[in-house]
Amino acid sequence: MTGLHLLDARLAEDVSEGLFTRGAQVCISLRDGRRYERAVGEDGLGRPVVPETIFRVYCTGKPLTAAAVGKLVDDGRLDLDEPLEALLPQLRALRGGVTLRHVMTHTAGLHRVSGLAVEMIPAAARDAYLASQGRPPGWRVGADAGYAELLGWHVLALAIEAVTGSPAGEHVRDAVLRPLGMHDTHFGMTRCEFDDVLDRLGVNLDLRGWRALPMLFERTERVCCETNLAHGAYTTAPDLDRFYAACLDVLSGTPRAGLPSLETLAELVTTQRAPARDEVLDRVCSFGLGFMTELEGHRFGGEVSPAAFGHSGNVGSSFAFADPVHGVAVSVVFNGIIDHESAFVRRPALVRAIYRDLELSGPREARQLVRAPRRRRFRHPSGMAR
Repeated sequence: MTGLHLLDARLAEDVSEGLFTRGAQVCISLRDGRRYERAVGEDGLGRPVVPETIFRVYCTGKPLTAAAVGKLVDDGRLDLDEPLEALLPQLRALRGGVTLRHVMTHTAGLHRVSGLAVEMIPAAARDAYLASQGRPPGWRVGADAGYAELLGWHVLALAIEAVTGSPAGEHVRDAVLRPLGMHDTHFGMTRCEFDDVLDRLGVNLDLRGWRALPMLFERTERVCCETNLAHGAYTTAPDLDRFYAACLDVLSGTPRAGLPSLETLAELVTTQRAPARDEVLDRVCSFGLGFMTELEGHRFGGEVSPAAFGHSGNVGSSFAFADPVHGVAVSVVFNGIIDHESAFVRRPALVRAIYRDLELSGPREARQLVRAPRRRRFRHPSGMAR
């Protein structure tokens, strides 16, 4: 694919200025088979970024675990609406009727646990600490909204392990990543994998102060080899593109190994949590099951259609999405960590350049093409449907 002049100019300007990022990867796939791949700038260590450079993309990896859960739902081993307390009785926060649906829509009240704080706790003590956490007083499960950066996906990991008997990271790898050909994506590397990819590992740069600070801990063996389904994904833009392009295939009626059925995937990627003020994200926004939906509310810009779905990570330093109305998948990895306000300027500008280069119509002219069948409505712990 050639002729994406606005996108190329935007990337060149961002990298040259160095205010938003120092390097970037972009990968775009269209339903008609066209594909665009771009790598620019430096990897945080002074080396050129190439398509094979691996970065930590934080919460952008959350939908990969959601897809693994969806496959277990298809297999009948997990149920989105069964209370989790019987499966995971050790977790205090799940008492009172919390379900996978509540967890994956960020309405379970699991949002007060800080990912950074947990990473400072010795690994041997983390499970006990997380098991002891409760919900905020007065939290209305299924109604109140709070983005659960860490604890929600810890719950998903434990649920996966409880029904499969396999370590969660290995299950996601075998069920989702390998079937989709995502060989550069990792949730916890083995030591051999770490040794093999170390020369390709870049780092993010914290650009929020007077000088750029390379986040060198991202290349340490301990961090790379630790399974963290919540915000520990390492990947490339081309690998993320494989995932979202495959999602478009399934939604168009073509099954793909590594993804749930059409019915289940449609439920994951369409709004299950209506627009609501999120206590953590501090905006009115929607969620599917593990996916951000109605992406304009997540500051992806006005060009994306209402049917688009995806996720961002670490203050928007990386993001990826699929737009089934326009038949396009977009994956972007920046290695600059900036403030929210700046990220919400950078991301829409880049998406706008992509849509204008591709001559895609705006969402106001498009209809919602994907409608998810809903198995059951939310149920409050009291039994009242909400």
